[in-house]
Amino acid sequence: MLLTDGSPNNDENLRVYESAILGLANLESIDLGVKLDLATEEITEDILDFLLDHAGTNLQVFSRLQAGTPAAQRRKTGVSDVVVTRQLKRWHAVHTLEIVYRDAFNNQLNDRYQPKFLEYRQLARNAREHTFHFGVGLALIPIPQAQTPVFSAVAGLIPETTYYARASWVVASGQEGEPSEMTAYGAPAGGLPVVQMVNPPTVATGFNVYLGLTPDALALQNSMPIPVGQSFTLPESGLTAGAAPGNGQSPDIYISGGWMLRRG
Repeated sequence: MLLTDGSPNNDENLRVYESAILGLANLESIDLGVKLDLATEEITEDILDFLLDHAGTNLQVFSRLQAGTPAAQRRKTGVSDVVVTRQLKRWHAVHTLEIVYRDAFNNQLNDRYQPKFLEYRQLARNAREHTFHFGVGLALIPIPQAQTPVFSAVAGLIPETTYYARASWVVASGQEGEPSEMTAYGAPAGGLPVVQMVNPPTVATGFNVYLGLTPDALALQNSMPIPVGQSFTLPESGLTAGAAPGNGQSPDIYISGGWMLRRG
């Protein structure tokens, strides 16, 4: 997924690091969704500073920039091409927990939260350093996450069925973006589901459709990407056994290195 697709983690991801986090949030009336978004915002600013410091240091990145200085183009691009790597995902998780325990400690002035706050602050610093040392991953053709598909139905000899679905944008090179959030559609008896996509990004040439009868059993239904502007209709033969949804793009390049001071 891209950093601009949304929070790299959710409540359940945080439990991998801190099993009691949901109980703490409930006890202290802390909105984890707000803290996840705040961590995303703070990390986004940090990464943008890093990329501005390193603007123009990679020829492959520079070659795809339009007229203007690399720094000016980076300000225009922002972090829209930043891929959430494993290192970045971990940084986001521990930084979110740092914010949560900082909030709990500062609001309650309760010393029992201070050790956890200090622990996660150090873990977040280490994760940040490791992310920049390993490298910030960039996609040369960033593909944003698809919005949830729109459903309708056409006549067909099938019973009433509930389908679960995700869909993703595809570009000419075959790269696929982060699939949409899960959605469900109750097809009426005698109705074949028709899937349509909305708001295609300019880079998209087609889309993939993943359907299943349960949320954890989605499978790719089209053998070739469906061209933008067209729709997908499930055949009367029913679902096919295709690949499961992926996790979006992998980085094409990495920007790494130590910090540099910007002039001006």
